[in-house]
Amino acid sequence: MNKMTTERIRTLLCDMIRCDTINPMGRPHKLTRTVERPLVDLLQGVFAGTGAVVTPLPVSELHENLEIRIAGRQDGPPLFFESHMDTVPADDWPDTALTPRVDGDVVYGRGACDDKGPLVSMVAAVLDILESGEPPPYPVILLAAGDEESTQTGIRQYVGDHRGPYQIAVFGEPTSNVPVIQHKGVVRWDITIKGVSAHTSQPEFGRNAIHEMIKVIRRLADYQDEIEALHSNPLLSGPRINVTRIDGGRTRNAVPDECTIWVDYRIMPGLDSAEERQKVIDDLALLGLDIAHAEPQVAMPPLSTSPESALVRQAVAICGAVTGREIAPVGAPYGTDAAWIDTGTPTLVIGPGDIKHAHAIDEFVTMTEVMQCAEIHRRLMMHDWRAE
Repeated sequence: MNKMTTERIRTLLCDMIRCDTINPMGRPHKLTRTVERPLVDLLQGVFAGTGAVVTPLPVSELHENLEIRIAGRQDGPPLFFESHMDTVPADDWPDTALTPRVDGDVVYGRGACDDKGPLVSMVAAVLDILESGEPPPYPVILLAAGDEESTQTGIRQYVGDHRGPYQIAVFGEPTSNVPVIQHKGVVRWDITIKGVSAHTSQPEFGRNAIHEMIKVIRRLADYQDEIEALHSNPLLSGPRINVTRIDGGRTRNAVPDECTIWVDYRIMPGLDSAEERQKVIDDLALLGLDIAHAEPQVAMPPLSTSPESALVRQAVAICGAVTGREIAPVGAPYGTDAAWIDTGTPTLVIGPGDIKHAHAIDEFVTMTEVMQCAEIHRRLMMHDWRAE
C-alpha cells in the first residue's frame, strides 16, 4: 500500500464502527431510514472528489447498496468486489458496541470483524489505486451491500439488475486472509404437524402433534447420517440438518393439536438447494403423518470454485507473499453473499478477522490483518486477468 497508512485506515474503520448499521433481522424496529444509510453517507464523503463513480442503489424501504466504480486502462468486463455494511444486533453489549476501542493493533466494536474490517480493506485498496494515479487494467466495482445478515436482499437485487459478466468476484468476510473457495448453501423452512386436541385424561381421543413431531426429528437425524455418507468433500464437513426451534401445545391439560419446527439444512457444493429440500419432503412423507411444509425463508446456493482456477492460484500466491505464510485455499461451513454471483464467474471469499469472533461480544479485528488484506485486494484489482 503506497498511500494508505495504518493510522488513516484505523481511523476510517473506527468511523465505520460508529455508524449504526444494525440489521433488525425481522424484529420490530423504529428506523425511519435504511439500515445502511449512516455508512452510505460516510463512504460517499470518503470517495468525494476521488474520481470514483459512487451510486446509492435502493433495495427496499429498509435496505440499500452503495456501488463504487473506478475506470480501468482498457474496457472489458469489470472485476467485482463486495463486502456488506449491515451488522447483527448488539443486544448483549449495547453500551459499548458502537464505540470503537483501540488496544495496540486491535480494534474492537460491532462489525469490526463482520464485516467492516473486510469492507475497509477493500475501500483502502480502491483509494490507494485512485491516489496512485495508476488505473487498474480493467474497471473495478466495489459493492458495499445491504442486508447480508438477514435475507441477502442487497446482493440478490444487485446481481439481478447487473448480471455482469465479471472477470472475477471477490467477497469480503472474516477468513483470516485465507481464500475460501467453497462453502455450503442453506435452505430454511418450517415443518408443521397437525394433530387432534383432546383432554389429557383421555389422550386416546386425540392425536399428539408433539409426539408425532418427535418422529420427524428422529428421521431428520437419521436422514443426515445417510446423506453424509453419500457426500464427501476434502474442504468441507458433510451436509447438516438442524432443528433450531420447536413450538407446540396450547394448555397444560390438552393434547397438542399442532407442532412446528424450524429447519436449517446446509447443502454441499454441487447440490441444488431446492432439489435437496424436496428430497427431505419426500422422505418425511413416508412417515404417513399429517405434515405441512412452509415455503423456504432462505434458499441460498453453495459456492464452488475450482482450486485450479486462475483466480485461486493467483490469490494463494498473493496471500502467501503478503502475509509471509504458506497459504492453501479452504472451504467454509457457513454461507456468504458470494453464493449469488453467476456460477460462471471465478469467485472466492477473503477478509481480515476470524469468523469465530463475528457476532460476539468484543468482536475485533487486527490492523495488521486489515492492512495485509488491503494489499491483497489491491494486487487482485491490479492483476491483468485476461493475460492468464
